[in-house]
Amino acid sequence: MQRQQCEGQKGRAWSWELTIIMLIQLVSAGLYGLIFILMYDSIHLRWGLGYALLWTALLSPLALMIAARKSRWKLYIRIYGALMAFALWLMAVFCQLLGADIFLPATCYCKDGDYLVRRTYDFFDNKKIGVYKVEDLTERLQSTYSYASLDSIKVYESLNAIAFYCSPHIEKGPFGNNHIGPIRVLEQLTDDPLDSVQIKGVEQLARRRNLKIGISLVDYLEENE
Repeated sequence: MQRQQCEGQKGRAWSWELTIIMLIQLVSAGLYGLIFILMYDSIHLRWGLGYALLWTALLSPLALMIAARKSRWKLYIRIYGALMAFALWLMAVFCQLLGADIFLPATCYCKDGDYLVRRTYDFFDNKKIGVYKVEDLTERLQSTYSYASLDSIKVYESLNAIAFYCSPHIEKGPFGNNHIGPIRVLEQLTDDPLDSVQIKGVEQLARRRNLKIGISLVDYLEENE
């Protein structure tokens, strides 16, 4: 009698365990899709929260298949878990190949106030970096550039400009190594157009700080002339 009661209690406990894991799997799978939508819009969750949710979604089908080992529905649950795992991992690998940082956060090079610079994956450009602005729980991409050995940045938000400071480095090429000297360059912070006051401010800042005018600002200065 006591043995039957213990077995019944184990069965009920197992049922709750399976239910909880199933709920975690369904919720994380739904958030998985939401995070992909945010990434498509170049928005990342701060503190690695997005990556924690992605890994929960990727590993939850495996936990579900293990939890179902004593359930009479284990065959159906394991088929569901296998299909879900295949779909989630396939999507993750595909997006990683397209350039999204799926499995681990991109390297953060430096910060200035609410702005930070992260490595941005690009198959054709291994020097590509992205400038992000911290807003509440998210980091939103503002612009992308191609600079190596980045040491620090200085953001001039009122001028819609950002200064990049890069240390000397060596670039490997097909015909030998190229020695690149230190770079101090001023670029446009966002895609918003600059007005005449900002353009004059950028010119004065570049002269005062001995900064090279970047490609993104050259057209503005030429038009202003």
